[in-house]
Amino acid sequence: MDAMKTWFWISSIFLATLLFRPIKKLIFTQRVRRAIRQLKRDLTEEELKNLEKRTIPMTALITVTFSLMFNSVVMSKFFK
Repeated sequence: MDAMKTWFWISSIFLATLLFRPIKKLIFTQRVRRAIRQLKRDLTEEELKNLEKRTIPMTALITVTFSLMFNSVVMSKFFK
């Protein structure tokens, strides 16, 4: 692997790591509000924990995909 590809992967992983927590909070908040609106009641602690667990894989997929696409666009001038 040359230095540019190594930098691409390191910066992509770093960006995904930085974005994970705020994106998780955003998605979790939206899911909780939607569940409250549909059920017309407050959620229990168990339901909140279950929603949070189900949010993690979706957040990981979104952040990794975004960081890879973002870095490929930003670093495309170096790969030509």
